[in-house]
Amino acid sequence: MSPAHLIVVCGHAIWQGGPEMGWDEAEWLIEGFQKGETPTFIEHIKAGLKLLSQDQDATLVFSGGATRPEINLSEAASYHKLALANRFFDLLPMDDDDNTTTTTTTTRILLEEQALDSYHNILFSLITFWRHHGAWPQRLSLISHAFKRARLVDGHCGAIGFPLHRVNFVGINAPGMDAVRLDEEEARGAEEEEEEKKEAWGGVQLALGQWEADPHGVGEELRGKRAKRNCWAVDQRLFLSEEEGERSGVDVRPILGGGEGLVPGGRRPWADIS
Repeated sequence: MSPAHLIVVCGHAIWQGGPEMGWDEAEWLIEGFQKGETPTFIEHIKAGLKLLSQDQDATLVFSGGATRPEINLSEAASYHKLALANRFFDLLPMDDDDNTTTTTTTTRILLEEQALDSYHNILFSLITFWRHHGAWPQRLSLISHAFKRARLVDGHCGAIGFPLHRVNFVGINAPGMDAVRLDEEEARGAEEEEEEKKEAWGGVQLALGQWEADPHGVGEELRGKRAKRNCWAVDQRLFLSEEEGERSGVDVRPILGGGEGLVPGGRRPWADIS
């Protein structure tokens, strides 16, 4: 019987490897506004592993493509590599001492390496689950920043058509991120780093508005952001072949700029599971 629960850890950066096993920010490739956030990325990984350890009916997907020109390594693979380096933080069993192969890795943890934004973190992970198990998940748990809940749950899951009552969201913000929502008077006197966080929050609000206007990210603006992140020309098709697409039961269409998208009002087999 196939697992029924899909856990998705959304990638945000790339751990390149290193002796500090991710605990030194210098080992990460991050954007300027992400300074100080790498421990939060580790907490996202740990949250996914914890959920997996609590539910034998679950599959964990680390999601995120290769988004940096410096290294051809996906966010998903780097998160998985970090989890292995830290021996799953003692949340899951390891099968050997050299951290190279584990039964848990091959049967309960999958990598989704195409996604270039949060919408595709969800959609590509659903397809990865189906491709591996031959069935769609009944339940979905998403792990990301707490401030992205509205975008991921109401926005992306709503657009994709995954029933919201079957979605669980685990939100973990970076240190200081909540402070950017303080009013002007309360925030007065903040240091330069706090100003950067406030600018980042402004970007979050802008992105939310963009996704509200373009729920599937197929318009020029969001499609353009995705294209800029695709520095390694990762295939953006939803399915590997026409035959696989037909077998999936999902209605897809080609979209401008390459790749595929969902057909508005088309079949969404994950929505019909009772």
